[in-house]
Amino acid sequence: MTEQRGSAGWLVGIDVGGTFTDIIGLDRATGEIRDGKVLSTKEQEHGVLEALAAIGVEPAEVAEIVHGHTVGINALLSRAGAKTALLATRGHRDLLDIGRMHREFGDRFYDPTWLRPHQERPIVHRRDRIGIPERIGYDGTELLALDEDAVRAAGRDFAAQGVEAVAVCFMNSYRERGHERRAAEILAEEIPHAYVQTSDLYPVTKEHERTTTVALDAYVGPAVVGYLRRLTVALEERRFGGTLWIMTTNGGVATVQDAGKAPVFQLVSGPVGGVTGSLQLARESGKRNLLTMDVGGTSTDVAAIVDAQTPLTDLWTLETGLTLTLPLVDVESVGSGAGSIIGPNALGQVAVGPKSAGSNPGPACYGRGGTEATLTDACLLLGVLQPDLFANGRISLDVEAARAALARTGEQWGLSALELAEAAYQIACEDIAAKIRTISVYRGLDVREFALLPFGSAGPMLADRVARILGLHTVVVPSTPGQFSALGLLQSDLRITRAQSLMVPLTVDNAETVEAEFAAMEQSLTEELAAQGVELDGLAFDRAIFAMYRGQTWDNRLPLAPGPLTEDRVPGVVADFHAFYQDSYGFSAAEIPVVVSTLEVTAVIPRPNKVPSTAAEQGESLLGERDLRVPGSGETTSVPVHVRERLAAGEVVNGPAIVSEKFATTVVLPGRRARVDADRLLIIENQD
Repeated sequence: MTEQRGSAGWLVGIDVGGTFTDIIGLDRATGEIRDGKVLSTKEQEHGVLEALAAIGVEPAEVAEIVHGHTVGINALLSRAGAKTALLATRGHRDLLDIGRMHREFGDRFYDPTWLRPHQERPIVHRRDRIGIPERIGYDGTELLALDEDAVRAAGRDFAAQGVEAVAVCFMNSYRERGHERRAAEILAEEIPHAYVQTSDLYPVTKEHERTTTVALDAYVGPAVVGYLRRLTVALEERRFGGTLWIMTTNGGVATVQDAGKAPVFQLVSGPVGGVTGSLQLARESGKRNLLTMDVGGTSTDVAAIVDAQTPLTDLWTLETGLTLTLPLVDVESVGSGAGSIIGPNALGQVAVGPKSAGSNPGPACYGRGGTEATLTDACLLLGVLQPDLFANGRISLDVEAARAALARTGEQWGLSALELAEAAYQIACEDIAAKIRTISVYRGLDVREFALLPFGSAGPMLADRVARILGLHTVVVPSTPGQFSALGLLQSDLRITRAQSLMVPLTVDNAETVEAEFAAMEQSLTEELAAQGVELDGLAFDRAIFAMYRGQTWDNRLPLAPGPLTEDRVPGVVADFHAFYQDSYGFSAAEIPVVVSTLEVTAVIPRPNKVPSTAAEQGESLLGERDLRVPGSGETTSVPVHVRERLAAGEVVNGPAIVSEKFATTVVLPGRRARVDADRLLIIENQD
């Protein structure tokens, strides 16, 4: 790692969500753990400082900060990014609109007036996309020289229009990037203050996805780079002398210098941190198959962990028509979060989300000016949330404000406040269960072989009901679920991913060529990390290929075992591809040659920041009994409320019951029990 200030002993993970900013800190010398939660702020660097203050740690005392933020995704979803232009090969400026001709299923599938979200709210307006005379062939040869005068003229035009960022993405530039790089140099001369990005970012095939990725990076680049700069300055002004790591989409952290080169790789850094923490839990607990369920204030993120391995993909569809290609932990989202607003969907039915009350004004029960009913208001009225225990007692919830908001919203369906609260709770659980099926059942996984791992402050209060809907036997609630993503950030390794498209048959004759490309990429990554001042102890490389059958246009990612790709290994890799294809699609074609489209290398440096489990607090765990509208039963009954921090290993809580902790609430349904295991995990399962 980079050099640390000797007196600094704290390791800190900070995850910014749509409603709350979560923080967890570990004192390296004493093993002390502190966690906290503050409302997210518009200028997220202020929220970071407030989070540090919430756990009583000064920046000067911190050796490392691992940070996941939402600056880029917020700018993208709200269309508040930079004024962006695109340089494309002449004749191809409409790649962003044409895409793959996909359209979303649903109630508007047959609507002739439907437009892709990008067409309704363009990332780059068509008038700001310029076709440049140039052309690189499929094999990397120059078919038409770059028209530098056209690039210069476009740059002057962009400068006159106040363009803040420019994306440059030419046809087949993944094979030869000279034209893009020269265009970027010219743009830097003509509009020196603009942010310019090329497909050096991730030079792979799939022209639409590559163009989209570069365009989105340009769109969010100024906001993210500006934020990282402001955050760095704010910390340095408070004598922070340690290392600032940024969580990225590939499941690892990057230095702030490297992160600033590719802001698009930070779009979902918070949810990825949760998956990283889940992987650590899977490996330590022995529960190697997990379905994760991260319920935040604005959405729920889900992932499937099989045999404690990172679920990775190279494609991510942000919106219909906006699909990126980048190294990404395979996380999917649904707009059902704790702050999601209850209202009618397109068919007039009760829906939860995707619109959210956020942190300002927040749910009606927060008393911060919010008037719209949310899932949090529903859970409060049901008795799932306790008004005096919420957020460790720092936020007092207003039950009557929640009741009034739910009553107003329920009038349109003739539902009382309590009836709407029940409906909203059930709908949110059904929506989350449906999204979990898309990353499990629909991919051939047997959910009976998995446990459900809920986190985020709202995850445990929905989890047992979601598990029942899915037919899962076990729910595993981690310690400090409200800060679990921040904990995952703290435990993440450094991971830097690079890719290069190649397009060669996977044969013994080409083994030397492929291995030479892999070796060159690894050498480049080593030099890059060394130049950033990163200590290279423990440096290792993960390799993968993207391959397809000859004649196909779509490839699949296949991880490779460690070691050089020698001639004698090629037949085994080919056999692995056939087996993968059989498992994934139900058939294979061993008679057709396999083509390698892309090589991927990830540099990994371990960060051994194991967070020890804490002992149970002294005192009686049972607070008393309170009324709960038991989810799915339609009945209100008095149930025991236990304090999670006071439950010792081996203790059992029989349902129906509520287990409350500082920043989360767990509901245990009738016929179920929650027991505390040796690692202080709360295991919910059927009563014997």
